[in-house]
Amino acid sequence: MANLETFSGDFTKQEARHLLKRTSFGVTQDLVLEATTIGLTETIKKLFEESSPENFPLKYEPDGIERGEVNDPDVTYGNTWVNAPLYPDLPTSQERNKVFRARNRSQYAWSFLQMQNAGISIKEKLTLFWHNHFVSENQHPHREFFYMDILRKNALGNFKEITKQITLDPNMLIYLSGNENTNTAPNENYSRELLELFTLGKGAALGNGDYTNYTEQDVVQIAKVLTGWRARWIRHETPLKAYFTNGRHTKGDKILSHRFNNAIITENGAEEYKDIIDIIFQQEECSKFITRQLYKWFVNTEITEEIETNIIVPLAKIIKENNYEVSPALKILFSSDHFFESTFCMIKSPIDLIFSTTKSLGLIAPKTSVKEEYEFAYVLYLMATDLEQSIYHHPDVAGWKAYYQEPLFHKTWINSYLLPKRLEYCKSLVVGGIIIIDEKKYTIPPLVPVLEITAGITGAENPNTLISELANQLFNYSISNDQLNALKDILIPGLPDFEWTVEYTNYLGDTSNEALRISVDKKLRDLIGTMVQMSEFQIM
Repeated sequence: MANLETFSGDFTKQEARHLLKRTSFGVTQDLVLEATTIGLTETIKKLFEESSPENFPLKYEPDGIERGEVNDPDVTYGNTWVNAPLYPDLPTSQERNKVFRARNRSQYAWSFLQMQNAGISIKEKLTLFWHNHFVSENQHPHREFFYMDILRKNALGNFKEITKQITLDPNMLIYLSGNENTNTAPNENYSRELLELFTLGKGAALGNGDYTNYTEQDVVQIAKVLTGWRARWIRHETPLKAYFTNGRHTKGDKILSHRFNNAIITENGAEEYKDIIDIIFQQEECSKFITRQLYKWFVNTEITEEIETNIIVPLAKIIKENNYEVSPALKILFSSDHFFESTFCMIKSPIDLIFSTTKSLGLIAPKTSVKEEYEFAYVLYLMATDLEQSIYHHPDVAGWKAYYQEPLFHKTWINSYLLPKRLEYCKSLVVGGIIIIDEKKYTIPPLVPVLEITAGITGAENPNTLISELANQLFNYSISNDQLNALKDILIPGLPDFEWTVEYTNYLGDTSNEALRISVDKKLRDLIGTMVQMSEFQIM
């Protein structure tokens, strides 16, 4: 029976991996050890510790004047462009657009570095959750950064407050036509999505324009409430701050439908948007709606009647009682028996899959230079994009289909087109090689430290022990004897166990022997490269 009773089992490496996989991106063995050492309660406490990035996106492409290189005169190589002029003073729009695109690439790479480098922290996973919840798109790098910065700064915080801030975000005002919403020409794009996708959900249609949670009348009236807000041109001195134009605002009272008990929003000018959001958040359904979204993101997309009654409703009550702070409810969820029973029931998103291959295997972006580090992280971004999970560029305002489209949900990540790519990218990250994305070639160096991984496994000279422990680390559960033997045939094709024992023991006895090192490294790389292509690696 699904319930929120506190987890009653032992918090072992298996439970630690499950918790960290679901709440962050990739799990190193050091993080697993840290979690099991401090225990479940302290791990959850640490997950929710507030922190702010100590860095910002950097300019990683050096200036040049040949072969179409970027020339960004306002930023020096290795420094952030975030505080630079939003509209570079360059002779042509072509040169300016090159700067914008370079800053975009920097931002996407930086975002992946934040996910890669986070320790025991839920912040990046929640930031991505809010990004998929409050979908917005704008090609300008500073607008994109400012929008995502709102999400990141509020990731652990208050659902109501983040809704208020995102409503006036210039990125959102432009994306959902709030910028065009005036008293003479009301635009309902944002008011509709505010209700349907961001706060309540539509519910079943019960009549003409009447849904379970709101009516078309409410969409119209809320659009009037939100009239008058504008986003400035990018060349303005304060383009990242919305402004209110009273003359474009619809004056007078706005009356909501019976779904809101015929609530009246009295004329309140620039403060009116806060009033309507406060009224929306008084609705009982609001806390249930966001709880379901969080549950689908962290636990499972299948919400049965039992889960609705015993998990969703009590968690929603906690969120409502905490004035829409989401952390208290999530802490209870992650501490529950139910959470630790909900294993191996989600197909990894492309971003989860990529970091399962990199971070979990100790692969980090090369740090010999800012250029190398960012270029590698940008390739990870391109991989995720090619696998149909592109940050900043959702397929539509509803977000990624895996979190809303019934009945497939997360199964949409895998089809006959995407699966071969998923397998190819996983193996390439382990063994290295060339991948092709949008007809462009990218070289992946073999950066996974397979020898270090193996050195951390006690008894690795026994191929059965080695493979079994790798399976525990990569899959978080044991494999069958048939799978063990098939993998052993990758490591030592057709040879008895002692062949590996002798070779690996010889290598340990003489690590300076280059021929031995290359031979052992290749065998391990082929083995792990095969394991990350197994179906068990695709789920969590």
